[in-house]
Amino acid sequence: MTPRSRPCLPRALPVNTEPDALEQAADWHLRLQEAPEARHEFLQWLQADSAHRAAWQRMEQLMGALDHLAPQPVPVTPTPPRRRRYWPGLAVAASLALIAVLAIPPATQAWRADFYTGTGQTREVILADGSSVTLGPESELSVAADNPRHVTLLRGQAFFDVAHDPQRPFVATAGHLDVRVLGTAFDLELQGQRAQVSLARGQVLAENAEKALSERLAPGQTLRLDWPSGHIERTTLAPQQIGAWRQGSLFVENQPVSAIVEQLQRYTPGWIVVADPALKQRRLTGVFDLRDPDRAMLALAQSLNTPQRKVGPWLRTLGNF
Repeated sequence: MTPRSRPCLPRALPVNTEPDALEQAADWHLRLQEAPEARHEFLQWLQADSAHRAAWQRMEQLMGALDHLAPQPVPVTPTPPRRRRYWPGLAVAASLALIAVLAIPPATQAWRADFYTGTGQTREVILADGSSVTLGPESELSVAADNPRHVTLLRGQAFFDVAHDPQRPFVATAGHLDVRVLGTAFDLELQGQRAQVSLARGQVLAENAEKALSERLAPGQTLRLDWPSGHIERTTLAPQQIGAWRQGSLFVENQPVSAIVEQLQRYTPGWIVVADPALKQRRLTGVFDLRDPDRAMLALAQSLNTPQRKVGPWLRTLGNF
């Protein structure tokens, strides 16, 4: 992998977090986005020194401030340390520090996942029960050790084609949303504290015990749950449009700009920043080309009649600052 310059970080460090360790943690954030297969090396680095774990927690906190995700715990099982060389960081002007922090990709939970992807990547997975899963970019999925028909979407998006088994329901969890099926095809998405399920074929039961949700969906129906507010939103699409991101097309029906940007973010290196909070709440219906993120961003800006800019390779802005 080609070394690259790394954004500078704020100098306010927690006690016992060495600057070198924080620089290494920043490198790992970038590397895991581009090379998820380096997860084993990452875990060895993480477990080799308590300073590494403290630095990684600090990085999780920095990312959490951006994407409103709570920091995740780090594994602590000791393994023999392994020496490796790290990419040298390049100094960045202090006036660009804020842009640099915004440009770091979001924190990963790859150490918890059985299957994962990086920016712009998709992955086909066949589960032990014969069900197939297509993982979207920047997505992570875990499978229960004692039940291959219970999976958890930790991050991102996945399309499931579930093997029929009337004796064993298949359960997919995304945040506070459970999707229960016997055999069907559906799309599941997790965005911060919101989850969305869209049914392409068959039937699914969307459940949430805390909000007393238990609702069956028919093909073409979408249910979106925001658990902090308890708000439930229902929309419809043509069944053939559900999961169309696997062929490079994103169909949206009356979705807020914030949700569209979150989906485009998975295909875009760096970070997309929406300048105006009011702009995030505007809703659009349309289709975007995921194979060309620059073209998709231009189409989004034109639909909103607002400017968009690309600042270097790491930052795209939408709207007027």
